[in-house]
Amino acid sequence: MTKLKVVSIDKAQDGTYSVSYSTAATPAKATTFAQISASLPVSAPVANMDLPDLPPPGAAGPFVHARSIAYKTVLYTDAEGRDEIREGGSRSWRNRNPGNIRKGDFSLNAGAIGDDGSFAIFPDEQTGTAAIIALLKTSKYINLTLRDAVFRYAPPSENNSAAYAAALAERTGIPLDTPLSTLKADEFRKVARRIQEIEGWKPGLIRANAPAALRSTTTSAIISSAASATQDWMDIARREAALPAHERSQWPDPGENPRILNYFKVCSAWFEADGGDEVDWCAAFVNYCLVTSGHMGTDHPGARSFFWKKKGQFISLPKPIPGSIAVRRYAPFSDPKWESGPGHVGFVIAASETTVTLLGGNQSGTVRESVFPLMSKDASGAVTAKFIAFMMPAIM
Repeated sequence: MTKLKVVSIDKAQDGTYSVSYSTAATPAKATTFAQISASLPVSAPVANMDLPDLPPPGAAGPFVHARSIAYKTVLYTDAEGRDEIREGGSRSWRNRNPGNIRKGDFSLNAGAIGDDGSFAIFPDEQTGTAAIIALLKTSKYINLTLRDAVFRYAPPSENNSAAYAAALAERTGIPLDTPLSTLKADEFRKVARRIQEIEGWKPGLIRANAPAALRSTTTSAIISSAASATQDWMDIARREAALPAHERSQWPDPGENPRILNYFKVCSAWFEADGGDEVDWCAAFVNYCLVTSGHMGTDHPGARSFFWKKKGQFISLPKPIPGSIAVRRYAPFSDPKWESGPGHVGFVIAASETTVTLLGGNQSGTVRESVFPLMSKDASGAVTAKFIAFMMPAIM
């Protein structure tokens, strides 16, 4: 597979990524990223995210990391790896961001723990509310009247600023010509509460980041149910594979293909660097297909995370069947937990007594079908790679 070296990684305002990279002379199984952007770090933001062990029991929180993982869905994680999901509701509620404050240096300094691509995500409502007040006390706002502050906070290019200002004045009882510098602490709190109302705080669903109860408790019925749903994720995988080669593959310099970076954005909160500069994207591709088809992924960029199946989101199979997920591990095999080390993961297309055909990403530098032996050995007879797990998503 082609080994690539990144020249630059840029994130656009819409949350997508653009990557420029050049080819390296040495072939490899991974895409090379010599430089990783600050928004896509090379290590897990919470240690337990990158471990096979479950986090300690108990309620989650306080949260230290958050990211948008699907449409109207935000995943929060605490320092021990416990997490919860906010789904639906208003954007301000999902992000615990009552003022819909944009992401950036200010929000990070005000306590933000992530963003949804455009707006900051705060660990709790109190921190988000305090951020509104802190923003209004900055030099950009403090010397403005309430009316002028609203027109800056909610500009006419994006809002009906006049109506916003009138509603804020009516709900707070503070005249629009009042300078913010004259407001008292309780008046700032009142302004923040009313901004939260005007921005449209609407609660949605808070749930665990885990599959719901299975429809059946028998293994055969569970596998049958999962098999019937393979079209969900296989349609996505085949759609990606059907793209022109230029769109689904790693590009040589000076091109840039943000599609692979988008797989990572959906898949996980970080890149996984092997030896400091190599990044596999097979797991990112499989996770992308699962998540965008409405099924749970692993929230991890490595193939071994499917072997872990920490959330109970996969059902083990005795053998590969079309549409199932196949996990291949490379030597060494000494660690039974597989805490680290290389591997590969893809979707099963077909299988024989000696081979498995996978549709996957990072297969010869692209999304394609490839045939893999069930077990590979070197000249001395030592096993260098083997399939160690076949599984299906748990269908709720």
